[in-house]
Amino acid sequence: MKRSRINAEIKNAMEICKRLSFFLPDFAGWSPEEWKRGDADEMKKTMLGWDVTDYGTDDFDRVGAVLFTLRNGSVYDSSLGTPYCEKVIIMKAGQKLPMHFHFSKTEDIINRNGAALHIRVYASKKTPEGYELDGERPVTIYRDGIKNILPAGTVLHVEKGCSVTIAPYIYHEFFSDEEKGELIVGEVSSVNDDTKDNYFLSPLKLTKIEEDEPEIYHLCGGYIQ
Repeated sequence: MKRSRINAEIKNAMEICKRLSFFLPDFAGWSPEEWKRGDADEMKKTMLGWDVTDYGTDDFDRVGAVLFTLRNGSVYDSSLGTPYCEKVIIMKAGQKLPMHFHFSKTEDIINRNGAALHIRVYASKKTPEGYELDGERPVTIYRDGIKNILPAGTVLHVEKGCSVTIAPYIYHEFFSDEEKGELIVGEVSSVNDDTKDNYFLSPLKLTKIEEDEPEIYHLCGGYIQ
């Protein structure tokens, strides 16, 4: 992705948060220079802040997301950060996050505000080549604390204020409505390392940044530079 696009998408995400009355902490607006302050070292180690990705598709408006990590700890050092993680994913109309699961983290996915969030779910099965979608086995999902046993491929429609709990090894993809689909997705989970815990059904490449203008916002990771 071009740096100019990353800068623009973060600005747009901040505007969406304002429109939908979701308030970000002060460090959401820090410049790269402010991130160099000494008391931000722990925040950088636990990868707080912005992330923007098109998942290597070069089609951000269709497959992509702006994410902001508000708090997190370390799976390697329990003295760092918090014993849980909280993120928000700011989605535009018609966007999706591709099918994936997590090896270790359990996460609550919450519709914080905006349009309905749609989540398609499958169980996974181990194969010699990796992990496949299990198109037959039912999926156990908790919706706001209530256990649901669902057919493979069920699409859950999550309205404002509602949540879905997703356990490890459950494939899931998110998507928003084609029209009037702006929304803020909350994620509250166990502490995690996203560089190692995510498994995508279709292998993805890290997004490479093309430096066509100065960096405005610090990115927390997941890029080749």
